[in-house]
Amino acid sequence: MEPLFESAYAAHRDGRLDDAERGYRAALDIDPAHVDALHLLGVLRHQLGQHAEAADLVGRAADLRPQDAALQLNLGNALKALGQLDGAIERFRNALTLAPSFPLAHYNLGNAYAAAGRHEDAADAFRKSLRLQPDNASIHNNLGNALHALGRHDEAIASFQRALELQPGHAGAHNNLGMALNALGRADEAVEQFRAAISAQPRFVAAHFNLANTLDATGQHAQALGAFEVVLALQPQLPPALYGLGNALAALGRHKEALPRFELVVGLDPKFALAWLSLGTTHHALGAHAAAVRAFDQALRLRPDLASAHMNRALAWLTLGDFARGLPEYEWRLKTTAQRAPQTLPRWQGEPIEKRTLFVHAEQGFGDTLQFVRFVPIAAQRAARVVLEVQPQLAPILAPAALEWRVTLIAQGTPRPQADLQCPLLSLPLALGTNSETIPARTPYLSVPPTYRRKWRGSLGGHAKRKIGLAWSGRVQQHENRTMPLAVLEPLFALEGIDWIVLQPNLSAAECATLDSHPRAGSIHRFDKRVGDFADTAAIIERLDAVVSIDTSIAHLCGALRKPLWLMLPFAADWRWFVDEPRSPWYPGARLVRQPQPGAWDAVVEKVANELRQA
Repeated sequence: MEPLFESAYAAHRDGRLDDAERGYRAALDIDPAHVDALHLLGVLRHQLGQHAEAADLVGRAADLRPQDAALQLNLGNALKALGQLDGAIERFRNALTLAPSFPLAHYNLGNAYAAAGRHEDAADAFRKSLRLQPDNASIHNNLGNALHALGRHDEAIASFQRALELQPGHAGAHNNLGMALNALGRADEAVEQFRAAISAQPRFVAAHFNLANTLDATGQHAQALGAFEVVLALQPQLPPALYGLGNALAALGRHKEALPRFELVVGLDPKFALAWLSLGTTHHALGAHAAAVRAFDQALRLRPDLASAHMNRALAWLTLGDFARGLPEYEWRLKTTAQRAPQTLPRWQGEPIEKRTLFVHAEQGFGDTLQFVRFVPIAAQRAARVVLEVQPQLAPILAPAALEWRVTLIAQGTPRPQADLQCPLLSLPLALGTNSETIPARTPYLSVPPTYRRKWRGSLGGHAKRKIGLAWSGRVQQHENRTMPLAVLEPLFALEGIDWIVLQPNLSAAECATLDSHPRAGSIHRFDKRVGDFADTAAIIERLDAVVSIDTSIAHLCGALRKPLWLMLPFAADWRWFVDEPRSPWYPGARLVRQPQPGAWDAVVEKVANELRQA
């Protein structure tokens, strides 16, 4: 019988697995209690992916020879492969009880702990294994993974670097080092490590994927596209890679191309909540607001607390003019942004508070404050006193209105008076029961302070019959669609009889150089060094015939002053401009000129130029 077993073992060692299996089974037919045949047949079945049979065979061997640490180890391996982590951990610990200096048992125990999410225990096991095998690169690598999972990224980096010293070109260690560097915000170094992993192992899908994600997260969307496409060439239907590709396309404004990627992702993985969210935002960007709402609904069925899905659903409803559903849902914005409100004050819900003080605080950008401050005098009618906190740059232009409304105006960063209740500024429409038909539309509701009016008297210069203000770029943010290249404005500059007054602050050096060297520079005027705050800008606007502006705070200021305004809007405009409307219930003096398709600023500018030519 022994020669039969020896022959099977030799076949196993040589990789002739079919011959080995036949030999082991023949040996067991002769002696069903042959421990080594049971053990090695179990190991062979484990190698072939038959883990349940492997666990049974090795388990029988371990019962027959309970003091054999190797049997405990291999039984643990089979149980781990079956996902029975508690059982695997027990067997690895048994092996170490029998053989405390068994390095592979420490290592495999660490891997089982890691798979169970017990990373502190995993790190301890890997360290014990390293005491026995200090120059084993794989153990250093796995220790680094455990430390990374614990958030101890500096220590993890040291472990990965040690693994690479011991084994240069260790693709896994390069990839994992990149992940740890990313966690510390060292994206450029992370990219180098992902590229090194790919160089060592060109078909390393995880490294390609991590490279693509890092490029996308750092705004290198065009490069990310190529990296995601490499991932998908290796693994064509990998939902996270399709999702990443869709997000990179969307970030580049290529929403029509992003849409089928997101649709494919949710088809492959219907429980991928973030993919439903991105599908919704893409529909919204393409003007399909009802479809966007359906996608957000599905995201929220999967993750009811997903604040960004609530927020985006609110924006879709508000874009459609559905204030009844949109305004309550819009409150989710407060969970996605940091708030400066005193958290100890209770929230005002719109009820009369004749003997109490209400604290209203600006919460978003300048334009939002200028637009929604119109609700403050209505709130003031329900309260004994209102304290309004705004950005310091807006305090001077709001001061005359606050005085008229009998509201106490303070700037952010200054001491706050005592108050009884608080309300974010953009929550006033909800508290006051506003709908799309009851938007307070009386303009002007702001006026230029007299001192600023005197400051700017006779300052605009120029000799043309008409003086028109101009702004072509809002504050640059991620995925920004409210900015256009200066060159697109040429049809406006070509109009005769107009002095253009640049209202936009903070021009780039390139923009200044372009304007200074423009053939019609004599009709383009800048006052950026003299403009200190929005009251200065308002004093300039007051002396103009009209303003042409992209959707930015200058447009809201112009609307609040009721100066004629041509508002240039992107295809997927902000919710407050609704859908397809040429006029705005917020600003009766504004004409809305929308892109006919995403990115078509040329068509918008040409239409504005034609209307100005005929005006």
